[in-house]
Amino acid sequence: MRYKENDISKIDFEDFKKGGHAVFRMIFDIFHQLLYSYIIKFCKQSEEAEELVQETFVTLFLNRSKLESREGIYPYLFTTAKRLTISNFRKKVVRTKYNDYLQQHWKEDCMATQNHLEVSELSDLLEDAIGELPKKQQAIYTLNKLEDLSYQDIADQLGVSKNTVKNHLIAATKTIKNKIQKVY
Repeated sequence: MRYKENDISKIDFEDFKKGGHAVFRMIFDIFHQLLYSYIIKFCKQSEEAEELVQETFVTLFLNRSKLESREGIYPYLFTTAKRLTISNFRKKVVRTKYNDYLQQHWKEDCMATQNHLEVSELSDLLEDAIGELPKKQQAIYTLNKLEDLSYQDIADQLGVSKNTVKNHLIAATKTIKNKIQKVY
């Protein structure tokens, strides 16, 4: 049966205020489509609009004792629906901004973390590879590649010829390169 707003008598209204479910159902039937039509204009999604309508009626039922007359039902429902719709819209805007922020910064942070891990792994691998070199190659490789000394400076420091430094450096570099290539 299709009800109209005028079908709610003063007795029905008093029963509603006491928690009468039959009268609440009558109010729901009267105003549901009207509220749904209003809300769907703003949110454009049927499920979302239906959820907001349901929430509006739940709010009405929970606050029914605050209503003074049956004429106050529609204004209360409309105001509640409007506020819930605006609140929902604000939440969507905030959620969208947050998701955009996450997309921008999460990717950057993830990439930075991934790069940091890769550099750390590579650094550990390089340390291990250098540690496995013969002592003379280790010293020459470290002085040249990590401390940035020239062949001549290394030769002077270690008391060997420049060619010896060059040969040890070539051998050390080849060994390290092979070990790193096996892993990557």
